[in-house]
Amino acid sequence: MRSIVKNSAGVIIMLTLSTCDQTPDKIVYKGPDFVFLDSKEQVSLYENQKTPLTIPVKVSLAQNLPVNVTFEVVGSNVLAGSDYKIQTTSPVQIVRGKYSANISIQPVDNNIIQPEKRTITVRIKSVDNPSLTLQVVKEVEIDLLDDDCQPNVPKVSLFVGSVSINDGSNSVTGTGEGGAGGICGGTLVVTGNFFGDRNGSVTMTIIMTQNASSPTKGLASVVRFPLFTGSTDYDYEANGTYDETSKNITLNYTVYLNSDNSVAGTGTDIITPK
Repeated sequence: MRSIVKNSAGVIIMLTLSTCDQTPDKIVYKGPDFVFLDSKEQVSLYENQKTPLTIPVKVSLAQNLPVNVTFEVVGSNVLAGSDYKIQTTSPVQIVRGKYSANISIQPVDNNIIQPEKRTITVRIKSVDNPSLTLQVVKEVEIDLLDDDCQPNVPKVSLFVGSVSINDGSNSVTGTGEGGAGGICGGTLVVTGNFFGDRNGSVTMTIIMTQNASSPTKGLASVVRFPLFTGSTDYDYEANGTYDETSKNITLNYTVYLNSDNSVAGTGTDIITPK
């Protein structure tokens, strides 16, 4: 069997090899130290996010001298200052004896509908310590997502990210994201433990239909679907409303027992952004 062990910086430092009839041997990693971006190679960022996106710059092993990492930021269909702001000056310095420093990018929100693909690429250019190489993730592409939709589309973006799910007696934390068509598609996908930890996580798609005479409000519905993954015992169906001003979605739900299509339970779920 082979397993990977990592140090506190998240870097591979040894391999452990073993068989059923021998004591594991440790092979310590002795390769050159390196610098990398501790991130997925592609991430998404909504323009209305209030906090900056932080990309850690790390070194595989803390150094005896400061490490200065020069980076560049290249945009496509974006303008620095108008669409985003770089809050970290290049080069960024990893302090002596430390493992990491951060590059921070703050999106700039606006009221302009921008359907075109917009990207911001953060790329390591060089390191001032010649003994350090660049490895693993050297650049990160950020998809800058628009939160501005046509006037007749519900503001799904209000419920993207961490949400609170309250059934009147208990409250749990879940996540919301745009469904088909993204945040301008009129659907919200919510994942959370709607019926407690013992029953596992539930993912449902909420269809939001705008009220033409009152554009900040509308109907919310969930088409009947199997409630728990891997089981067809119960179905969930819901109808209700949403309100962009008070930032809540109210779902009056029914749970059906599929063996005889009887009603196993009813209730109300209220979803609000955290």
